[in-house]
Amino acid sequence: MASSFTRSRPTRWLIEASLDRFYGCAACWRSDALDRIYDVLAPLRLRDREMRRLYRALTCPRCESRVRPGTFVVAASQEQIRQLIQSRKFDKLYRREIEAFRSFLIQYPMLGAHHRFGELLRRIMKRAKKTAIEPRSWYHATTTLEGPILRPRTREHAEIAGRYHQTGQITLYFGSDEKAAAVEKLRQPKPGIPLRIAEVALLEPLPVLDLRMPLWGEDHAGHWVLRNVVARRFVSEPTNDIDKGRPQYRVPQYVADLARKHGFRGILYDSTRPSAYNNPEAVGYNLAVFEPIPAYAVRSAVAVEFAEGDYDGWCLDRWRLQ
Repeated sequence: MASSFTRSRPTRWLIEASLDRFYGCAACWRSDALDRIYDVLAPLRLRDREMRRLYRALTCPRCESRVRPGTFVVAASQEQIRQLIQSRKFDKLYRREIEAFRSFLIQYPMLGAHHRFGELLRRIMKRAKKTAIEPRSWYHATTTLEGPILRPRTREHAEIAGRYHQTGQITLYFGSDEKAAAVEKLRQPKPGIPLRIAEVALLEPLPVLDLRMPLWGEDHAGHWVLRNVVARRFVSEPTNDIDKGRPQYRVPQYVADLARKHGFRGILYDSTRPSAYNNPEAVGYNLAVFEPIPAYAVRSAVAVEFAEGDYDGWCLDRWRLQ
């Protein structure tokens, strides 16, 4: 005869399962859309002894306040819970594989399609979502006060590879605002180094691949594997000035090649350089535009040159105009 006793689930599991279902509480989150923790955790079907153990240890993931049976919390939506489940599935199935893929690309940059994860990305890109960028202004930065305001990268000027282009590929990079463009060109204001910021109007809509960091409920790329590749920064890994080979570019370059092949005209992506030190205010994003370069018009441009003690970070109002 089977025993009627059912083993309780470990406290650690109870805490992890609970934290999947809310991400703030009334003490730290100003919102009218709050639910009682008891109702939020109801799908877990906690037994009395499990609830007692859980509430002795459960705290808010945002402010670490104690969470008790009557506490009001910010509940995760069903879509957020689904994405969290997919995120854990990604780590279990693909985390080691994409790390191995990155190492493979560093050793064999042209053979990505021969790796199992590279083949998976190739299949995914066939179904990736195209985001329509309507005509609007973007910003382009160059470290010169003279010469052309804006010159699309040609094959003669594409000797150095970038994050989303290989050597010899024609690509033009923009920022969504002046500061985003400036930070992408210079990590920090430097006296003696000039900078020109041009406002450029792209005159035709573009279908692009959106690789910006996903937030709760968002799926810019249109596929859960690609979304998790972005969320784990495999395409936005910060560069450093020590290794000129730029191993951080291998995965995004491979993704960009797939995007070009499947009809995308560019890639939207987050800056890899924000920090409290060099970019506290530039919260914009970037656009890499593939060939053929779309029609554009330069609306305005400002040329600046930094002087010692003449600026306050990236504050445009303090820049000395030339």
